Amino acid sequence: MLTNVYKKILLMLCYVLSPAYLLCTLIICFLGRFFSLGKGERLVWGYDPIINNYYWSKAMQQKGFQSQTMTRDYFSSINSRADWDRIIKEEYKFLPEYLKPFLVFWESLFKYDIIFISFNGFVLGNTPLWFCEAFLLRLAGKKVVVIPYGSDSYVYRLIRSPSQIHGMLMSYPEAARKQKEILQRVDYWCEHGDFIIPSLMGPDGFGRWDVLLPTSLSLDLEQWLPSKRIQQSDGKNIPIHIVHAPNHRGIKGTEFIFQAIEELEREGFKIKLLVLEKMQNSEVREILYKDCDILVDQLVLTGHGLNALEGMASGVPVIANLEDSEFLLPYRRWSYFSENPVVSASPENITDVLRKLIVSPDLRRKLGSAGRKYVEKFQGLESSQFLFGAVIDYLNGRRDSIINLYHPILGDYPYKDLDVGNPLKDNRIIDQVEVS
Repeated sequence: MLTNVYKKILLMLCYVLSPAYLLCTLIICFLGRFFSLGKGERLVWGYDPIINNYYWSKAMQQKGFQSQTMTRDYFSSINSRADWDRIIKEEYKFLPEYLKPFLVFWESLFKYDIIFISFNGFVLGNTPLWFCEAFLLRLAGKKVVVIPYGSDSYVYRLIRSPSQIHGMLMSYPEAARKQKEILQRVDYWCEHGDFIIPSLMGPDGFGRWDVLLPTSLSLDLEQWLPSKRIQQSDGKNIPIHIVHAPNHRGIKGTEFIFQAIEELEREGFKIKLLVLEKMQNSEVREILYKDCDILVDQLVLTGHGLNALEGMASGVPVIANLEDSEFLLPYRRWSYFSENPVVSASPENITDVLRKLIVSPDLRRKLGSAGRKYVEKFQGLESSQFLFGAVIDYLNGRRDSIINLYHPILGDYPYKDLDVGNPLKDNRIIDQVEVS
């Protein structure tokens, strides 16, 4: 009880002192605009504990940029401390947690030039001054790139697919009560952000994207190695290993995956289901490298997540929901998504799709090979260097626009002529590749 009272008092002090802090911050913004603690285009990725910040920052470090990850805390059940350069909870131990963001914001004005955030904002995002953050950063001469990850920006009533809304309500019902607050943040940063990269989330209520691509996610392909497991099982002679990571069961459609496997087992197929929950990334890598024949990512939410990229990087056939052709058409037409070798499935046809993959080890080998080539071509650290290098060039006036960066005709992606060898048509299995 005393702890809660203490927190409320601190929060009230934050509100009371906000005008004084804001006045001091205005002065510091002017100083931060003309004085710095370093030189060059210095990057920071935060403030949410999103693992891809680690990959993006590492990519840009390899490119020669000064780049850091920053978060208030991290999920120790799935990530390691080494994934983060700065964890604010560990810093400024003389300050209570509620006051740390205010000091870190001042410090950031001198340390960083380009700030990569979600729609939750930067370090002031959870303070009473969140609505001033873009103005203050611009006053200090900083640039802001906004990349959503999901719960920071999905406004349920603006999602195009009713099925996705229901899946989100199954997984995250509390967000339905915060639609007004979330929409405020989305509108705020869509108006004031210097660059917006919503990827496949773009059509669901954002109304703005400054570059069109299916996903900005990337992987360190020196960590994610192609599997040495030989795809030889047809589900009859040797048990086939199917992997699923049900961290968000509603949008993943986990119950339909389990039901499909039960139906296939009744048909006589030998299946070993590996369910990955609350595992360190290193453990997931080991399983995909040694013990996976098929990875099922998600069946309700249109598109795929980081787990699908991990499967493709491991040379494993991947299943995800890519059924909505109208939704995906812009990404196939104006970017590289037509090369994506993820096999599309929905809750209604997952049993049939799994059956086709199980009985065709040759098709699985082709898909595994194409998946690895796909992430090497589009989703590795070099790809992030190309994307964010172009973004930084645009922010600093060296490019007029990068809206068509991945356009198959107008784009200048350096690896676009490399053939992935995708055996699918619009992510669906076609007749001539059904039989091994």
